Amino acid sequence: MRLQIVSVPYRYDARDEGLGQGPSALLAAGLVGRMRDSGIDVQEPVTANLDPGERTSGPVAVNIGRLGARTADLVAQARTSGDGVLVLAGDDTATVGIVSGLEQAHGAGARIGVIWLDAHGDFNTPETSYSGILAGMPLAIIAGLAGPIWRGSANLAAPVPTDRIVIAGVRDLDEKEEQLLRSTNVTILRSGDVTGGSAYRDTIQQLRRNTDLLFLHVDLDVLDPSLVPSSSTPARHGLTIAQTASMLRSALATGKVACFSLAGLNPGAGERGRRSLKSALELILESVPAWHDDQEDDDDQS
Repeated sequence: MRLQIVSVPYRYDARDEGLGQGPSALLAAGLVGRMRDSGIDVQEPVTANLDPGERTSGPVAVNIGRLGARTADLVAQARTSGDGVLVLAGDDTATVGIVSGLEQAHGAGARIGVIWLDAHGDFNTPETSYSGILAGMPLAIIAGLAGPIWRGSANLAAPVPTDRIVIAGVRDLDEKEEQLLRSTNVTILRSGDVTGGSAYRDTIQQLRRNTDLLFLHVDLDVLDPSLVPSSSTPARHGLTIAQTASMLRSALATGKVACFSLAGLNPGAGERGRRSLKSALELILESVPAWHDDQEDDDDQS
């Protein structure tokens, strides 16, 4: 399966600042070459850019949405060419544009499923959020529960129904956020649910049967803070790299994953940043070889 890497080197709408340096750090560390060395067919990376003329001095969500529209264009182009898409994002806000791109390529009526590996739910709305942090809201935006201006700027036409969303590895939910989640059909698998037994694998297989394609997203804070010590949103008692890579491989092996994105790498902060970068590289390299699509299965049988 050929892969297209899309880099979104932004934290919100600020390029190459903080988490926005993560995608470039992964590429500078030789990610493409190491993937090719392991036999993966990788296209040259492309980068989503927010042009100065597109910026507004109004709500930052508009700028994030416009950056999402540029991300969507690149994702849609790759999917139209039949490529799997690996998105290296600064923060989770990039995911709204990713879903927009999948809809553009596969149609707004495509049954997209979302697998979201994160220590947090990212399911807040302006009404439920204590902090107002936009990076804590993208999954609620994707589900259509908030952010019409953001969605519109990103050209996201149709929300993803909540019965097609799985949040896994979560261990830090705001009280009002959890109440909102419990009022929906989102499947919530806490860290204990995914490390013991078959709950995660069974859930992914059920999602596979009920969808046309899958979007797989991982925020690095799903890992234990000892593995990503520069994380801006650490949460205790996280997963190991082996546990998380196993979860990613289970999803990638379904044959339904169209896009896999990774966010939350802060490569700064000296040795802590270097340790986080090492973990991110390891996680990708241990997971991506399992990625294939249903078409490959059909080709093998023909």
